[in-house]
Amino acid sequence: MSAVPENELRIAPLPAKVQSIQCRIQQDSRRVPRTLLVSALQRLTSWHQKRESRRVLRDLTDAELLDIGVTRAEANKEASKSFFWD
Repeated sequence: MSAVPENELRIAPLPAKVQSIQCRIQQDSRRVPRTLLVSALQRLTSWHQKRESRRVLRDLTDAELLDIGVTRAEANKEASKSFFWD
């Protein structure tokens, strides 16, 4: 058990030659898991959007592809990529 409350900023000492400077480190144990969760959710959302975009591209008619300046071969190549491919 520590004499310093868990929510108080901790002070980390620097090397012995530097005696008059200290650095404050804020520790928030709830932040790391939440950040990882948000990052994973963003990645999954991105993959889903790519998958849906490639599906729509695959289903376009030749006239629609001509309108956007993409050949059928280019569309098929893009649509065949995996959802996590950039």
